[in-house]
Amino acid sequence: MRYRTVLAPIGAPEIGSSILSAALQLARAFGAHVDVLHVRPDPRGLVPYTGEGMDGSMIEEIMDVTEREGGERETRSREMFDAFAAENGIRVADEPAAGEGVTMSWKTTVGREDEVVATRGRIYDIIAVGRPLKDAALPSPITLEAALLDTGRPILVAPPEPGEAFGRSIAIAWEGSPEAARAIADAIPLLEKADSVTILSAKAAQVSPIDSEDLRHRLAWHGIEGTVQGFESPASELGAAFLDQASRAGADLLIKGAYSQSRLRQLILGGRTRHILAHATIPVLLSH
Repeated sequence: MRYRTVLAPIGAPEIGSSILSAALQLARAFGAHVDVLHVRPDPRGLVPYTGEGMDGSMIEEIMDVTEREGGERETRSREMFDAFAAENGIRVADEPAAGEGVTMSWKTTVGREDEVVATRGRIYDIIAVGRPLKDAALPSPITLEAALLDTGRPILVAPPEPGEAFGRSIAIAWEGSPEAARAIADAIPLLEKADSVTILSAKAAQVSPIDSEDLRHRLAWHGIEGTVQGFESPASELGAAFLDQASRAGADLLIKGAYSQSRLRQLILGGRTRHILAHATIPVLLSH
């Protein structure tokens, strides 16, 4: 099992380098192809939100500004992509060929980024996205959730700043949930390549229905030698605890099942996934 195709949505050049860096590291590990996708906003999509109380000239002006800014952002994003590919010696190719190794391609389409990613993302092995930043429109949290919840594919969430190579030391946030189990299954190709794998097992009020030692034994059938790192944490602080324990383990990648609590509970009380998405400084592989 290998990742051979990676989708990397890039909305703007300012946040693109970290996403491309994470996608490239993944591609190099598996000889994969990275499709870099830029979705240019469709000005016509703004009409339902701007039409009330505005005359035709005002709406037309807003659409013109949106079109112009979208074109400028596309140009700068493409320039960033070309420079990145050249700097890293990556061949740009649209079609697979035997013995090509790591390749990248650029695709532009018009629409809403979240809707395009939600549909196109379903045909890729994994999707690389940026971690949303507080008080910033990009990377879009809506696109991240669309990739996670609507594609059926694992997503690799890149931290705000490009980091060193990841995947040598992997931590697993183990909760015993179906989502956590799916994330581990999706991450097997990475886990098999890792130098060390640490299973983070919380002694919390909400006890996992499956013992972490059972998980360690199951991974051994894949040739993966994991160790269990137990820790104390109340369930309400488990997101922060997973990040802290991953740091203590020297992890450069965290594997986690996403939204194992109900979405309503997440919104009202906060949640582990939301905390990790807001604060992680290493890549995070999520599955739902």
